[in-house]
Amino acid sequence: MKASASGVDLSGCLAGGPSTPRTITRTPNAPIPPTPAAPSTVTTTGTRCETVLILQRDIEVKLLRTFIAVVDENGFARAAQALHVTQPTVSQQIKRLETIIQAPLFQRTKRPLQLTPAGREVMAHARRVILLNNEVLSKISAFSSQELFSMGCSVHFADGLRTMLAQLAVERPRLRCAMATGLSAVLADKLAQGELEAAILLGTRTPRSEILGRLRLAWFGQALPAPGERLPVALVSERSALSDRIIETLAERDVAWHSVPRCSDPLAVRASIQAGLAYTALPANAHHNHPSLRPAPLGALGPAPEPLPVYLAFSPSVREPVVDAARAAARAMLKDVPLSPP
Repeated sequence: MKASASGVDLSGCLAGGPSTPRTITRTPNAPIPPTPAAPSTVTTTGTRCETVLILQRDIEVKLLRTFIAVVDENGFARAAQALHVTQPTVSQQIKRLETIIQAPLFQRTKRPLQLTPAGREVMAHARRVILLNNEVLSKISAFSSQELFSMGCSVHFADGLRTMLAQLAVERPRLRCAMATGLSAVLADKLAQGELEAAILLGTRTPRSEILGRLRLAWFGQALPAPGERLPVALVSERSALSDRIIETLAERDVAWHSVPRCSDPLAVRASIQAGLAYTALPANAHHNHPSLRPAPLGALGPAPEPLPVYLAFSPSVREPVVDAARAAARAMLKDVPLSPP
């Protein structure tokens, strides 16, 4: 057909009407009338039109169970007994399945009961569908029955998270752990609010906490201030026990210093040291995990600050069964951390 300002109406063909298309004339640039949405695909062969409808069909697992029971029990009556339903119910469910399949499943005129080709094809897949259904439900059930445990960790110990999670899995295999890292003061707030059940804190004590040891510190940095200038020091801007200890140490030694830059978290402090912008104090083994961190020259700031206590803290609502698991995980995590005895 020629393309023009005319449209071709196939509705007659689709409805099984005359084979000659009906022409609809429209003016140029006029909107094309909407196409009926009923057929998914329209094909034309010569003067005949064929319509292919693609419909979404779903098979209920319950119907497949009934179908398998009829086959296994070799009859509708026995299947009804096995399923603890009435025989009419079995018949109705098989009829529903045949409606969905759009083909008979049994050769009902023959005894004993025999499957049609469509029935054999459905039977070839039915058991597998049911097995997959059961497997999905089983996995979801196991997942929902796991214990959820929320634990926090000072960002200074974040390099040991993998070890801690592995130990928790050993202690309580069904424990599903949600982890949080950050400043110890912030984690302590989350404990008090019940958002965490346990946390490893640096220099921050809570009403329910136990000391695990004291973290040894060391000076890091390679900044070279001009003669007479104050020493550049990188600190966390607020609520940091480590920053408080650094400030106390510098004040006790009457060291002239200034904060360059003021950092929002310990990761920014570490980046400042790696960039050669300032000095700071970090766990004494920080350069083992981060080789770009370089210890400060001897005598640049004097002896390292005094060690800071490390606590394992619990929320008021912590469940007692997970306390021992948290203790074991904390010990495993801190195994390679430079701790002095409490």
